[in-house]
Amino acid sequence: MKFTQRINRVSLKLGLLFSSVFLALIFILEMVLYGVFTNIFVDYVTQDLLARGNNHAKILEANYNQSTIDHVVTMEKGSRTAVLITDAKNQIIASSVKPDQDMKSHILENGTVKKNEVIEKDWNEHDYLIAVISIGKNNGHLYMYYPSKIIKEIVLVLKILIFFTFIGTILLSFGLIGILSQKLTRPLLIMKDATKRMAKGEYEQTILIKGNDEVAQLAKSIQSLGEQLQEYEDTRNDFLADVSHELRTPLTYIKGYSDIVSKGMYKTSEEQAEYISIINKEANRLSFLLNDLFEMSKLQVGKFELKREKADVHIIIEKVINNLIPAALEKGIVIKDETAIHLPEMYMDVQRMEQVFYNLIENAIKYTDKGEITVKSYQQKEMIVIEIKDTGIGIPSQDIPKIWDRFYRVDKSRTRKTGGSGLGLFLVKQIVEGHGGRIFVNSVEDVGSIFSIYLKSN
Repeated sequence: MKFTQRINRVSLKLGLLFSSVFLALIFILEMVLYGVFTNIFVDYVTQDLLARGNNHAKILEANYNQSTIDHVVTMEKGSRTAVLITDAKNQIIASSVKPDQDMKSHILENGTVKKNEVIEKDWNEHDYLIAVISIGKNNGHLYMYYPSKIIKEIVLVLKILIFFTFIGTILLSFGLIGILSQKLTRPLLIMKDATKRMAKGEYEQTILIKGNDEVAQLAKSIQSLGEQLQEYEDTRNDFLADVSHELRTPLTYIKGYSDIVSKGMYKTSEEQAEYISIINKEANRLSFLLNDLFEMSKLQVGKFELKREKADVHIIIEKVINNLIPAALEKGIVIKDETAIHLPEMYMDVQRMEQVFYNLIENAIKYTDKGEITVKSYQQKEMIVIEIKDTGIGIPSQDIPKIWDRFYRVDKSRTRKTGGSGLGLFLVKQIVEGHGGRIFVNSVEDVGSIFSIYLKSN
């Protein structure tokens, strides 16, 4: 009798300990997620304000007149953000909304500011997050505003969700304490150790508990919680920080210029054609980005399957070159085909390999202003080697190890000029390695680059 009571007391203590740790863990995680979410969201908004403000400032600096000022103001009307423009004497000359007191109170008095500067991030005390950008040297300033009430509404919803999640967790924990017994002692210790590791940031845990009772289900719930937290962490870092920014930029241009065209806010047919050309260019950029994202998503979920068939790599390369010759000729670039004709056929996914050669040769065209591009293939022992050589701007040595990463671009300013999502080389590497091959790059700035692909010949 005493032994049984002792076991029951131990189980109860372990149950209480587990519940305390579990509740503390959930509370800490929720508080951390709350703090991280608000900080990241505010940082994202301020960076977006600076980016949008810089784009407007560049347009104004290039052509500072009333028409351009009206154009910038029109682009911000109807959006969540607002723009206000002052002259060199800090007098308001244009605004997308009627300036209120909080807007006016943040206008700089001394007229000096860094090129990019966030002057207000306190969304609790002020009505707006505010960024200011200088327009040239003596043309005044451009202010970008984001309403704080939007952030407050999101934070309120987040607080409500955290509260009800915490209450639900408390009810679940006390329910588990009531069914603890001797049989639960060991599984509880296993789960307690798992939650401690989760508290250190090791979210994904494998909890090996057999059965389908409440204890086993709790173990599965903890494991699922860790997987969901890890998925949230990865999704937030990758998708929110990268994809949201990449999608927003072309959409902003498409909306802004389409509004101008639809409202007839242009002076000449040449200006109209220019705006339509920009819309078309940004739409194509958006289409290529979404296609790359689709391919990347298939890689991440393990659905990136290669449909292999016997094929001649020379025929594939020749087809790609013929498709890209017009784009090369427009820039006055010659594409030399030095691929060997009588190479052994290989088993490969023809469509994917076309994508590899298309991305590499297209990149060579984009980043080559003069000279030539040479595509060469030959057999080296049991390997087939394909080289794409250009006389372009090259890649800085410190950036070469990073070019295979998702969304990495050597110079974002040149990406705006040539287009691209930063996914092309990432997908190229995955496809080549999926065929059991390897890819290397040798590049010198202002001299050119050589991308070398090694594939097994059998």
